[in-house]
Amino acid sequence: MSLENMGYFKALHTRMSWLNQRQRVLAENVAHANTPGFRSKDLEEPNFQDILKKSVAPVAMTTTSGGHLQGGISAGKVAFNVQDSGAEADKSGNSVVLEAEMMKVSQTTADHELMSNLYRKGIDLMRVAISRPARG
Repeated sequence: MSLENMGYFKALHTRMSWLNQRQRVLAENVAHANTPGFRSKDLEEPNFQDILKKSVAPVAMTTTSGGHLQGGISAGKVAFNVQDSGAEADKSGNSVVLEAEMMKVSQTTADHELMSNLYRKGIDLMRVAISRPARG
């Protein structure tokens, strides 16, 4: 089983994908800070608690006979929606506020670092679990 198919890592991967795409959208906003008529955008944050519930199966089922039913949960791909940030436009019609965009960039960077640390801790826990001899 690959890490991408494990619920914990799948949820982390989805969150990191969202953060990466948000960083791209925010960078585009900053790049167009002086473009007349440009409307700032942001990514709608999905409900990651629901995504986690859909991606984590409480018990993995295994078929031991050809007559058994196969079960499982498939989370599928998550689409992230770009939306207008709702900021007021200036005289030129541009709605980018650099200070607000930089705060969002900073928060997104911190969240990405947190997700990376959680991913690393998950890998460390897997290593500990694999390295311990089975009791019995």
